[in-house]
Amino acid sequence: MVIAEYKQKRIGLDQVQVGMQLDEDVINSSGMLLIPKDTVITQKHIFRMQLYQILSIVVRDYTNTSNVIPTPEKNKDNHKESVSYKKFSNSYNDSQVFLKDKLDCISDGKDINIKELFSISEELINTLETKSDLFNFLCHIKQSDDHTYTHLMNVSMLCNIFGHWLHLPKDQIENLTVAGLLHDIGKVKIDKKILNKPGKLTEEEFNEIKQHTLLGYNMIKNQKLPHEVKMGVLSHHEKFDGSGYPFGFKNEQIHDFGKIIAIADIYDAMTSDRTYHKKFSPFKVIKIFEQESYGLLDTKYLFIFLENIAHNYLGNQVKLSTGEVGKIVFIHNNQPSRPIVQLDNVMVDLQNENNIEIKEIL
Repeated sequence: MVIAEYKQKRIGLDQVQVGMQLDEDVINSSGMLLIPKDTVITQKHIFRMQLYQILSIVVRDYTNTSNVIPTPEKNKDNHKESVSYKKFSNSYNDSQVFLKDKLDCISDGKDINIKELFSISEELINTLETKSDLFNFLCHIKQSDDHTYTHLMNVSMLCNIFGHWLHLPKDQIENLTVAGLLHDIGKVKIDKKILNKPGKLTEEEFNEIKQHTLLGYNMIKNQKLPHEVKMGVLSHHEKFDGSGYPFGFKNEQIHDFGKIIAIADIYDAMTSDRTYHKKFSPFKVIKIFEQESYGLLDTKYLFIFLENIAHNYLGNQVKLSTGEVGKIVFIHNNQPSRPIVQLDNVMVDLQNENNIEIKEIL
């Protein structure tokens, strides 16, 4: 990579030219990442900024230097080697110990402090340079053998970021974060042999696992926690068509926190290794959501989640099912699971290539 000196320069969209390089992320009015820092601008990027009515951007000005724009690294970051990742990983491991201690207190009937619970996720999120780092880090971080605690932390952090995407008030974001942290607390009362069973569950075993929502609610119902936190724990397995549990609630009967947590819960479960399945790539999971969630999940929340998740991987290096490695350069809002991937100088639009999929985020 050629290194050249430059200075930052803010320019209007009418001054943007193909080949310029961004020195700041381009964010839309809703806080969604459109184009990441370091991207070399193409005509598609200009069109995208026009579409979202971006007024100005910050680029690198190489005037009076070698006039050579450095080629960005093919990987956004070598995530596992970055200082930010190592800091997050260390805090992640420490947080599991702290969370287990807090859940033990709840199991013993001791009073808990909601601020202490919120701080578990807040401190982890504060180690991130950008919120989009979370999705890259969770793709690479080693999960503990007892995935109940890592899953609770992951869902809690996803709920926190989801709450920001939904522009919820600060107190609701905090409550949603805590609800995500506690949503599966009832599983500490379930036999671990059943939870970690690699094969298909019997009907009796599945019915036992389904008790975790009621068990969790009963563990926290007398705690000094907001009502919406308790409802999130109780209702996150209810489905729009009434096929969920524990009560078979439909549509508007389901608490909003339950609807939101359900999406984060499924996303983390499918993008994490389990005894009964290997993790899927985020884009495979987005595709599953697109194809199989109609009538089950609240689409007003789901579409916001999927679009923002996909845009967080804009600029990331990926491996395709063909074995080729490329970089995501454009996300289709109408089908975020099928982005445009750049392979050297060739653009592959996955919307038009039904036989090719993203297998892995690198």
